[in-house]
Amino acid sequence: MTSDILIRTLEPSDAEGFRSLRLEALTVSPEAFGASYEEDASVSMETMRARLSARPNVVLGAFADQALIGMAGFAVYDRVKARHKGVLWGVYVKAEWRGHQVGKRLVQHVIDHASRHVMMLEATVGLTNDGARRTYHGLGFKPYGIQRKALRVGDTFYDEELLYLDLPQPGDA
Repeated sequence: MTSDILIRTLEPSDAEGFRSLRLEALTVSPEAFGASYEEDASVSMETMRARLSARPNVVLGAFADQALIGMAGFAVYDRVKARHKGVLWGVYVKAEWRGHQVGKRLVQHVIDHASRHVMMLEATVGLTNDGARRTYHGLGFKPYGIQRKALRVGDTFYDEELLYLDLPQPGDA
């Protein structure tokens, strides 16, 4: 089943599908994302298309029968002193595709892309999101701290685990 999944970089022409999946993610799992539905719902399609064209930053999409079923983003930090690092963000897989290694494949594709651009990849994951934590740890991410009350959704606070992954560099043995 997962062998039929295509993972590729989303292009500006994918903006409507990306926006739809992103808004679904923010609705279904608001505790898993720093952004809110209200914030992203007000973002124009022009801005969405621009986000999908900024390189080396990417959003990778997982497709089943040409339908976007999952996504994961990568961004390089802007500041000069931090450009050796990137961040994994916005990982989401539609509920009916969870448990089929789609998230793991998306994150591995982000790692592969990131290793061509940065030395370290950072991520955060909710402490209660056991499946995502297992995936990240299984792919080599190491915890370096806990941010208490990292996110607030309504009156509920959520703690996040801070993660990093040192990436192999050209010439590493």
